[in-house]
Amino acid sequence: MRKPLLLGIDAGTSVVKTVVFDEDGREIAVSRERVPVETTRPNWAEQDMDLVWSAVKKTVSRCLKGHGISASDIAGVGVAGQGDGCRLVDSHLRPVRKAVLWTDGRAGEIVRQWEQDGSALSSFHICGSAIFSGAPAAVLEWLRRNEPDSLARAAHFLFAKDWIKLKLTGRIITDPSDASRAPFDIRKRGYSPDLFEMLGLSSYFRLFPEISEASEVIGEVTREAARETGLRVGTPVTNGMIDVVACGVGVGAINHGQAYSIIGTTCFNGVIMDRVELKPVGVGMTLAYAFDEQTLRSMPSLAGTPNLDWFIDRFCPQEKEKAAKEKLDLYALLEDEVSRVPVGCEGIIYHPYINPGGERAPFVKPSAVAQFFGLSLRHSRWHLLRSVYEGVALSMVDCFDHIPVSVSNLMVCGGGAESPLWCQIVSDATGRAVSIPKGSEFGALGVSITTGLATGVYRDKGEAVKRTVSVGATFEPNMENHRKYQELSRLYRSLYRHVWDDWDLRAEILGRVTSGTRP
Repeated sequence: MRKPLLLGIDAGTSVVKTVVFDEDGREIAVSRERVPVETTRPNWAEQDMDLVWSAVKKTVSRCLKGHGISASDIAGVGVAGQGDGCRLVDSHLRPVRKAVLWTDGRAGEIVRQWEQDGSALSSFHICGSAIFSGAPAAVLEWLRRNEPDSLARAAHFLFAKDWIKLKLTGRIITDPSDASRAPFDIRKRGYSPDLFEMLGLSSYFRLFPEISEASEVIGEVTREAARETGLRVGTPVTNGMIDVVACGVGVGAINHGQAYSIIGTTCFNGVIMDRVELKPVGVGMTLAYAFDEQTLRSMPSLAGTPNLDWFIDRFCPQEKEKAAKEKLDLYALLEDEVSRVPVGCEGIIYHPYINPGGERAPFVKPSAVAQFFGLSLRHSRWHLLRSVYEGVALSMVDCFDHIPVSVSNLMVCGGGAESPLWCQIVSDATGRAVSIPKGSEFGALGVSITTGLATGVYRDKGEAVKRTVSVGATFEPNMENHRKYQELSRLYRSLYRHVWDDWDLRAEILGRVTSGTRP
């Protein structure tokens, strides 16, 4: 008898990934398809929902046909997806309009109004998460004011993964982790009618889907979906999770106190908890986790690897050309130079707030910008580049220091985890061992694990993680370097507090509205 395979789909912001895993977590087939993010107006970020489904069809089909995998060997399908934003479908289950993504900023003024009248803080005490412009509540309020016809035509509100599940099974349902981004009561693990009313959105409570647990089988692949994807009719489909929770499961974080970071487009930092803990008040994100009554308290910084991409694009053209011409690893080439720069870059501090939206964790400041401090004539661009690596690491220290749970080990994934230099800097800066799990697609692995639990491939979550997750490399902190980074962390925080009002002044000069929560 052939061993069962598990298929995981991870619909990210710009790339849909489908991965087939064996029961030991090995990636048997991987396919990726880009989906355009449309920015037709300033601060807008939208996506064609039909193109997302098209990407799913292509990647699933390529995994099966391209690798000679029989659809009958797929024991189940799990789906993860980007969080927040807004996807509306009508009574015929067709999109009302294009999806508004989590990166969309059109509702910034609405968030500012909620901050000023106290609604944002009151909301936090119920849902445990700070409201930002890409959150469902803010987008719905923007639509209420600007596109009432869209809401009038809408029959259902969907999260990213739930649209895919609808196309696979014909069912509309979500899980607690995605639902946590709606007007949600984190303590009761369900929607909050009081919060809907507080934000003036009671009329739209009807749109939100039923909630069931992440590892439940919610339907089966329909005949139409089977024809379009190559999957077998009747293949079980599980509920799935928001991508950052799925990544947590995929790196093996299943117990209280386990921590992980995703160094990607954002730098997501979270700790699993057996209780609801909302400190510090007003910042960060609290999500219902994949298992039992656990929660994920997180500080998701707005920018991670884009800081590095920006610097390399602007200041390392010769190295990029050399790497391309000689077929060298660009990052290895650059990091060879960076490794010769001492810890602390001889006095340079970099704040990695390069995202146009400023920063959201461990403080909320839309006007925050990236900046170098401490330049002198002796500094080279390699000092600056190392300070970028260190700035992201010091941001991670700042984030974890704001989560009131002791953490001894840190699992790291995402693009940043591919850099041994960066991983060592993170280990030294945090003073914690940093473990890098084997594999590449941890969101897809996470929903494959919960699918394996639902379909009987694994007895329990402990067995599932033991079989599927393994560590590829571990970085132990150099405690002498850690002591240096502790001093640098003090300077890092002192600097952003001192320029807090200057960020606003800059925004005012540029004609931009800003607000925030002072740390």
